[in-house]
Amino acid sequence: MRRLVPLALLSGLYGCSALVSGPAYSQPGHELPVPIMLTGLDHTTRALDGAWQFHLGDNVGWASPALDDSGWEPMLAGKPWEAQGHYGYTGFAWYRRRLALPSGEIKDANLALYVPGIDSAYEVYWNGALVGGNGRVPPNPSWYVVFSGAQELSDPQPSEAILLGTPQSGVLAIRVWKAPIVLFSYPFEGGLVIIPRVGTAEAVAALKDADRYQWLRDSQFSLAVILMTTVAGILALLLWLRNRGRTMLLCLAIVLLYPAAGFCLVNVPGMINFRVGYGLTGPVIGIYSAALWFLLLDLLGLDQNEQLVRWTKIFAAIEVGSDLADGALQLFDWSTGHAQLLLIGDVAFTIPPVFLELWPIVLVLFAFRKRLDAARWMLAITALLSATTQATQDITSMGDRWTHINLRSYLNVSLITVVGTGVDASTVVSTLMLVAIVLVAWRYSVEQSQRQSSLEQEFRSAQELQQVLIPEALPALPGYAVTSAYRPAQEVGGDFFQLIPLPEDNALLVIGDVSGKGLRAAMAVALIVGAIRSTVEMTQDPAAMLAALNRRLYGRLRGGFATCLVLRLDAHGLCMMANAGHLPPFLNGVEVPLPPALPLGLTADAVYEPVELRMTATGCLTLYTDGLLEAKNAAGELFGFDRIAEFLSSPRSAQQVLDAARQFGQDDDITVLTLTLAQHGAVNA
Repeated sequence: MRRLVPLALLSGLYGCSALVSGPAYSQPGHELPVPIMLTGLDHTTRALDGAWQFHLGDNVGWASPALDDSGWEPMLAGKPWEAQGHYGYTGFAWYRRRLALPSGEIKDANLALYVPGIDSAYEVYWNGALVGGNGRVPPNPSWYVVFSGAQELSDPQPSEAILLGTPQSGVLAIRVWKAPIVLFSYPFEGGLVIIPRVGTAEAVAALKDADRYQWLRDSQFSLAVILMTTVAGILALLLWLRNRGRTMLLCLAIVLLYPAAGFCLVNVPGMINFRVGYGLTGPVIGIYSAALWFLLLDLLGLDQNEQLVRWTKIFAAIEVGSDLADGALQLFDWSTGHAQLLLIGDVAFTIPPVFLELWPIVLVLFAFRKRLDAARWMLAITALLSATTQATQDITSMGDRWTHINLRSYLNVSLITVVGTGVDASTVVSTLMLVAIVLVAWRYSVEQSQRQSSLEQEFRSAQELQQVLIPEALPALPGYAVTSAYRPAQEVGGDFFQLIPLPEDNALLVIGDVSGKGLRAAMAVALIVGAIRSTVEMTQDPAAMLAALNRRLYGRLRGGFATCLVLRLDAHGLCMMANAGHLPPFLNGVEVPLPPALPLGLTADAVYEPVELRMTATGCLTLYTDGLLEAKNAAGELFGFDRIAEFLSSPRSAQQVLDAARQFGQDDDITVLTLTLAQHGAVNA
C-alpha cells in the first residue's frame, strides 16, 4: 500500500495529461458501417449495437448528416472508450450512426431513442438538430453518476427517453463529454457504456419503465433497510431534541440516517449531479464515521478510557476536516483545465480518512477486553466485520484504475438472495451492525432510565434527610424575631444552618456553605451538621467550636471545604461570633467587619478569632450564603454587594430577600436568616 499512493499520483497525472494532448486520431480509409435497418419496431425496440463512427475532440459541425465521417475510427457501443484504445482520455468526443427506416415501417407513432447510460454528459442530434441529452456539457458542465463496465449493469443509470419525432431515416450523432478523473474513478470509463436502443415512443417509454422497475426490484432489500433505519433515526433525533445533553442519541440518529443520505447521493438515478454528490459524499461519510466512533465508545463502555476518547476526538477532527477539504474541491470547475490538480488534491485529502476507517477495529479490540453482554458482543463483532470490509473495499479500490487489482468485485459477490435481490457481504455485515446498534442503544437507554430512576430516588432520600437537618420551623429564640428562607439550586444543596437553644435563654446560630453542588454537597452537609451537634456538647464558644469542627472535617471533604459563621446570642442582644471564611452579615444594610479566616477543612491548624456585637431594638442582622451575592440576571450581572446593601437598608424578612434574588436570577443555593431584637417576646418564622 505504501507503493500504491505514488503510483496513483503518477498514473493519475499521466491519465489526466490526455485531457490536454489526447491520443492520435486514426487514419482515414475505414469503410462506413452498414446503416442499421429499423424493422419490426411497432411494439419493440432495436439495439444500436456494433461499431459507431467515433472521433475525439469537439466540433458542432459534426452533427450534420452531410458530414463525411468515413475517416473516423470505429468504436463499439456498450463498451467505454477507455477499454478501446483511449485510456485516460477526458473531454469531448463524438459518436455517429446511420439509421435506415423503410417507408411505412412505423405508423401513427413517433420515433424515440432510449439512452440508458453515457459517461458523463451528452447531447443527442438527429439529422443535425439537437433533440435532447442528459446533464450539461461545458462550459458550466453538470453531469450525473454513471457506472461503467467496472460495475454490474443492475446498478442505476440516469436513463433518458429522447423523442426523435416523425419516423424517418437519418444520422444519429451524440456529442459526449467525459468529466475529469477523480481518485475513485473506475478503471474503464467514458462514452456509450451501455448500448442505446431505438423504437416507437410508446415502446421506449415502456422500456424505461421496465428498467426502473427492475432497479426498484433489485433495490428492495436496501430500500427496506433504509426505510427502517430512517424511521429509527428520526425517532432518535426527536429524542435528542428533547434532551440535548444525551449526545449518544445524536450520534445514533446520524448513524441511522446515514444509509438514506448515502443512498440518495450515489444510488438514485439522475437525482443529484456529480459535483454536488461527490462533494457531499466525503463530508457525509466523515460525519457518519465520527458519530459511529463516539457511539461505539458509549455503547461498548469505553467512554471512561480518557486516552481512547482523546485519540478518537483527534482522529474525528482529521476525518471530518479532510473530507470537508476534499468536498470543497468540487467548488471549482476543473473542466476548463488543471484536472491533474483535482486528482492530486483528491488523493491527498482522501487517503487519511480512508485509512482512518480502520479506527473502529481498534475500539472493538479494546472492547474485547471488557465483559460484554450478548447484545454488545454482537455489536462488537459486526462493527469489526463492517469496518474491516468497508476499509478493505475503499483502500483497495483506490488502486483499481492504476493497478487493475479489483478486490471490490470479489467483495461485491452476492452471498444470499432476499426477495429476489442479491445481497453481498458488505451489505450483510452493515445491516447486522445497524440492528446491533439499535438493540444495544435500546438496552443502553433502558439502563440509563433505570440509573436515572435510582438517582432520583437517592435525591428524594437526600431531600428528606436535608429537611430533617435544615428545619423549616425554627425553635423559639427568647428575645428575638427570627425569619429563615432556604432554596437549593438543584434537588438538594450545600447550604446549611442550625438554631440550637442553650441554657439561660442563650442560643447558637450556625450558617454555612459547602463547596460544590448536588448530592455530594448534600452528603457533606449531613456530615457537618452531625459534627456541629456533637461539638456543641463540648463547647459553646464560637471560635472554639470552629476550631473543633475544622479538626474533624480536615481530610474528610475529599478536597472540598466549607465556610461557616457561628453566633452565640443572649436574650439581651449580646452576640459573640466567629467566622471561617463565610460572608460577613449585614446590620441594617451595613456589612459587619470580621477578621479574615480560612474555611473549614483546608488545614488542620486554622485559628479563628471571636468578635463581639451588641444589637439594639432597631437593628436587623441578616446572614446569608454566597448564592444571594452570585444571583445573575440574563445580562450576566451579579446581584452583588451594592444591591444587597441597598435592599437591606430597610427591614426585610428572609423570604423577601430570597424572592428578590430568585427574581433577579438564582444560580446557586441561597440561604437567608434575619435576627431582630424583639421588645415584646420572640417571634420566629
